[in-house]
Amino acid sequence: MKAETENNFFSKIFDDGTTVTNRIKYTILQWSAAVVHFLLIFIFASVGVYSMVVFNIGSTICYILCGLLVKRERYILFYYIAFVEICLHSYVATILVGWGPGFPLYIIGIMPVIFYMHFSLDESAGLHESLLIGLCCMMTFIICKVISFRVEPIYIISEKAAMYIYIFNSICAFGLLLFFSLFFLREIQVSKSVLEERNAQLDKIAGIDALTGLYNRRSMDKLLNNAAASGRTFSVIICDIDDFKKINDTYGHNSGDEVLRKLSEAIISILRENDSVCRWGGEEILILAAGTPLSGAALVAERIRSQIEGLEILSEENIIKCTVTAGAAESTEAGSVEEIIGLADDRLYSGKKSGKNKVVFE
Repeated sequence: MKAETENNFFSKIFDDGTTVTNRIKYTILQWSAAVVHFLLIFIFASVGVYSMVVFNIGSTICYILCGLLVKRERYILFYYIAFVEICLHSYVATILVGWGPGFPLYIIGIMPVIFYMHFSLDESAGLHESLLIGLCCMMTFIICKVISFRVEPIYIISEKAAMYIYIFNSICAFGLLLFFSLFFLREIQVSKSVLEERNAQLDKIAGIDALTGLYNRRSMDKLLNNAAASGRTFSVIICDIDDFKKINDTYGHNSGDEVLRKLSEAIISILRENDSVCRWGGEEILILAAGTPLSGAALVAERIRSQIEGLEILSEENIIKCTVTAGAAESTEAGSVEEIIGLADDRLYSGKKSGKNKVVFE
């Protein structure tokens, strides 16, 4: 049961960084600090340094009360309190028991946390504050070292006790570094994934015609080039709405837009899943029939023509009927994508000249 709980915790960190909220992270930090200082009460009591016992009692109470700041999401203020407490603790401990037990190690552990906090909390003044805190940490560490050279510790503890305390402090300090390094790494990964997803969405939006929801010409150019590069036979169908200018002049441009939308929906309902359709320009719609010979494309074009001919479009209390003319060409009939499209366009033009509302494929 314990292993399952641990797995759930780490899966939250590594599989879905967003599920571990700032409140959870800083609650863990707050209570960890309280527990460490609570343990230090007994450690200092065991070596007879009662001044530090009193200091750590006060620190433990301070970190417990900091839970109110965490609940109110005042994380930066909580950090500043922790920073001041750790610096004072380092100075006092160095003066009382010397450099050997390693209490200044906590300064190293706390320094990167401010950079992480400003990154994760999106604080606008983060860089300057983080650099200032970093310099203060460095100066505190150096001053503690200088104190240890110039001032003899007030309490002399055994080398063995100093070594055990040093190991304890090292584990706590590097545990703090590891804890926030894991979250920092995970949040960078999450930010990168979100950025990639948004870029993909923007790329998709950039490739869609806003009016019809079909691909735009930019997207279709890529699909056509990919189809040509594959070496498989494909066909191209170009449909043009007959007398579209007359529709706009008679019913207005809003009705013309509605006609384009409804015709696009009708065409999509006919096509297969692996076919692609785009608004090629104005009232022209181009269809890429992947893996389809000319005979199959002609049948598809005829189904589109027939369905649109029977379509009644209601727009602004007007019922609009329209037709389309289509031209189709197969990839084997020309050498390049441009030539295939040109051939389909010529056939479309031929259909327009010979009466409209028809499919021309030869």
